[in-house]
Amino acid sequence: MDYKKHHLEKTIEEEAFSLIAIHTSIEDFQLAYFINQNCSTFFKRNHDLYSSHLKTNIKGMIWKNSWDEESHWHLFTNKYAKSKKNSNQDSELFFEESITMKQYVLPEFRQVNYFIKKPEDIASESLLNKIKNMSEIQFAYSISEENIKSHKNIIFD
Repeated sequence: MDYKKHHLEKTIEEEAFSLIAIHTSIEDFQLAYFINQNCSTFFKRNHDLYSSHLKTNIKGMIWKNSWDEESHWHLFTNKYAKSKKNSNQDSELFFEESITMKQYVLPEFRQVNYFIKKPEDIASESLLNKIKNMSEIQFAYSISEENIKSHKNIIFD
């Protein structure tokens, strides 16, 4: 008897969100500390921001709001490293090398170091002004959803 396999593709509905771009030279844990201190947020380290579209983990932090259990805020880096093994013809003579390539979560915004992704219905002007006024931040601004070409890259499972 012949069997036919059917695979249903997983569909994820993403709610409307707003994105804040942050330009800074500090590390992610330092950025989260300063934002938590100045903006009354509570970002915590989470190594499992998995982007199913990129098929990789993105280094980032999550804030699970106490007033809204279903919406999470994400603070994540724009750059991530992707390793791939170098397959030489001389692989028998030399050790296999792995090449690390720098990739971007949102390649259309290569200059941005970090992003904050948050639900759209929450006012972002006061948060943005507080972030802009931090001495550790060079630039911070909102990015409208229509300017993002790679929406699928920032859907985290």
